[in-house]
Amino acid sequence: MNRRPAAVLVLLLAACASSPKFATVPPPPSSPFPQPNYTESPAIASLMKDARAASDSGQPANAAALLERGLRIEPRNPRLWQELSRVRLDQKDWAQAESCAQRSTSWAAGDNALRFENWQLIAKAREARGDAAGAKAALDAAERLK
Repeated sequence: MNRRPAAVLVLLLAACASSPKFATVPPPPSSPFPQPNYTESPAIASLMKDARAASDSGQPANAAALLERGLRIEPRNPRLWQELSRVRLDQKDWAQAESCAQRSTSWAAGDNALRFENWQLIAKAREARGDAAGAKAALDAAERLK
């Protein structure tokens, strides 16, 4: 009796049964209304946590580098793009802040809370550049999502 196929089958089933653990990362505290909790991979959750800590301690360049590393791992993650938009606002890089928020919106699908915050970030960036009409249009787009 050959037990080799049975052993291979057991190993394959064991590999399928062990899925990676995912961490739940709550939305930033400044959310105007509750966002759904997302499950992030451990690597992304750690990078976002470290980026927020760097940003809070006045190190926006380090925060941006951490978020960009996360985007190399998950380039379609709307929360990473939104966090990078916030960091770019802190760095007074208005054009990049708007661009990152727009990218976040493009990947946010049906998450109106995330899209609402993105439009607010876009409005701040436009206002800072002196584009009052563009800022108003962005705020109007945000209000339509409520």
